[in-house]
Amino acid sequence: MIQEKIQRFGRSLSAMVMPNIGAFIAWGLITALFIQGGWWPNEHLAKLVSPMLKYLLPTLIAFTAGKNVGGYRGGVAGAVAAMGVIIGTDTPMFLGAMLMGPLAGWCVKRFDKLVEGKVGAGFEMLVDNFSLGIIAMLLAIAGYLLIGHVVEWLTNLLSSGVNWMLAHKMNPLLAVLVDPAKVLFLNNAVNHGIMTPLGIQQAAEMGQSMLFLVDPNPGPGLGILLACWVFGKGMTKQSAPGAAVIQLFGGIHEIYFPYVLARPILLFAVMIGNICALSFYTLTNFGLVAPASPGSLISIILMSPRGRTLIGILGVLIGTAVSFLLAIPMVKSRPDFQGESEESPKAPAGGSAPMPGLSGAVRKIVFACDAGMGSSALGATRFKAKLLKNHLDGIVCTNSAVDAIPADADLVVCQGTLAGRVEGHEVVTITNFISDPALDALVERLKAAPAPAPAGETEAVPEKEGEAALLDRKRILTGLPSESKEDAILRAGRLLEEAGCAGTGYAEAMLERERMMTTYMGMGLAIPHGTSEAKGKVLRSGISILQYPEGIDFGDEKAYLVIGIAGVGDEHLEILAKLSSALEDETLLGRLSREADAEEIYNALK
Repeated sequence: MIQEKIQRFGRSLSAMVMPNIGAFIAWGLITALFIQGGWWPNEHLAKLVSPMLKYLLPTLIAFTAGKNVGGYRGGVAGAVAAMGVIIGTDTPMFLGAMLMGPLAGWCVKRFDKLVEGKVGAGFEMLVDNFSLGIIAMLLAIAGYLLIGHVVEWLTNLLSSGVNWMLAHKMNPLLAVLVDPAKVLFLNNAVNHGIMTPLGIQQAAEMGQSMLFLVDPNPGPGLGILLACWVFGKGMTKQSAPGAAVIQLFGGIHEIYFPYVLARPILLFAVMIGNICALSFYTLTNFGLVAPASPGSLISIILMSPRGRTLIGILGVLIGTAVSFLLAIPMVKSRPDFQGESEESPKAPAGGSAPMPGLSGAVRKIVFACDAGMGSSALGATRFKAKLLKNHLDGIVCTNSAVDAIPADADLVVCQGTLAGRVEGHEVVTITNFISDPALDALVERLKAAPAPAPAGETEAVPEKEGEAALLDRKRILTGLPSESKEDAILRAGRLLEEAGCAGTGYAEAMLERERMMTTYMGMGLAIPHGTSEAKGKVLRSGISILQYPEGIDFGDEKAYLVIGIAGVGDEHLEILAKLSSALEDETLLGRLSREADAEEIYNALK
C-alpha cells in the first residue's frame, strides 16, 4: 500500500533525528542565551554554537541512522563516514549525515551477511574491527572527495528555494502540503525529517527559521478541539477538553488527528488556520532559533528569540481562532462524529464478550504510534491507570513505535491508520487515546479473560530452599528441533525474561552481543549473554538451557547445548567460569547434549 510505504520512509527519516532532539534543543538554548543579541550574551559560551552545529549534531544524526540500519557497528561507521562530508564542505551537513549514516549501516550489514559463518573461531573480533574500520575509511574518503560536494549543491539548492519563498512571502503555502501529511501520521517525518534539517541550516545563516513553525504550531489543532468541545455532543464533546489541554501544553498533535480523520472536512479549517498563523509570522519576520519539540506553546516560548516571545504566542492564538471559527459550522452539521471513522469501529454493546485471540492470559499490552513517543506514551499511561483501577495490575502496559513492537507483546493498541503496519500481533484499533469506547471494552474483556500468572511463576517442581533460582527446571528444554542460532538465542533470552531474571529487551541484547562476537565455546556448547549496555535489564542472576540433539549452526560449528546467562553486576563472569569448569568434561557434555530427561541435566549442573 502506497500510504504504508510513505509512512515507513517517513519513519526512517524521523528516526534519524528524533532520538537526538534533546541535543538540538541544547544547541538552541545555548544559541538563544549566549550569542550576541541573545538573552545573556557571553562571547566565551557562544563559542559552543558553531562546533556543535558543524560537528556534533550531524554526527549524532549519522550515528543514529547507521545504528538503525546496521546495529552499533553501523552507527560507528555512519559517524566516521559523516566526518568526510562534514570536513569536506563548509555547509552544515545535516542532509549529508542523513545520507551517509544509512549508507554506512547498510554496507556494514551487507558485509556481515557475506562473511556470516565463514570466519574461523578466534578471528571474529579481528574481522569485525578491521572490516568496520576499512568500510568507514572508504566512505569517509568518498564523502570528503565527492558525496559531500553533491550534497552541498543539493542543500544550497533547497536553501535557495526556501529563501525564494521567504522573499516572495509564499512560505505560508507550505501548510497546504504539510497539514494533510500530518493527519496521515507523517507529522514526525515532515517535521523532524525535512523541516528540522532545513530549518537549522537557515537558522545558522539568519539566526532563526520559520520552518520550525510550519508543523509544531499547536494553534490550528487546538481550534478544532475547542470547536468540538463547545459545539460537539456525546463522545466528541466529552473527549475534546482533555485533548485540548494535551495539544496546547503537551504538544502531542496526534491527539487531534482522529477528529479530522472522522470528519475530513475539518482539514480545511486546520490548513487555513496554519496559513493565517504562518502569514502573521511572515509579516512580522518571526522564526524560532531551534526546533520546538514537542510542538507545544511552552516549546515555542522557550525557542523564541529574545524580546519576541509575544509574537510567537500571538501566532498560536491566531491559528487557534481561525481554525475554531471555520470548524464551528463543520462540527454543528454533525456534532457527534467521534468514532464514526472506519479507523476504529465502535465497541460492541456490553463490551464483555470474549475478545478473539484472548483465550489465554494477557501479560503485555503495547500502545503503538508512528514514533513511539508522544501519543502512544499518553495512551499507555492512561490505560495503566484503568488497569490499576480495575485491579488488573498483573498486566504490563507500555508503548513503542509501530515498527518496533516487542516480540513478547500479547496485544497491540493503535489507531486504525497504523494497523496495517502491525505484523504478528493481535490488534485493537482506536480513534483516540483518551476516552475511546474500544478501550473501555478492552478493560471488560481483560477482566473476563484468564488472569496472567506473576512473572517467573512455574508449574515445575519448586526450587529447593536456598537454590535462589539460578537454575530452574522450567528453564531446561530438551529435544528441541534444529533452528537458526538467532532463534535459539532469542528463545534462551525469552526464558530468562519470563522467569523474571531479566526485563523486556534482554533477549535482543543477547542477540546483539552475538553479532559483536560469537559466544560459541567449542565442543558443541554456546553460552550467549547480553551486552554490557543491557546490564540494567538484569533483575536477578539465572540461566536457561536449550538442548538440540541434531545441533544448530554457529558459523562452521554446531552447538548442541545453548545456555543463556543473565548475571547481576559481574556475576555473569562467575557463572561462565563455573559452567566452563563443570562442562570441561567432554564425556559429560556429550551425555547432556543427548539426555532427554531435564531432571538429569538439572541434577548434573545444579
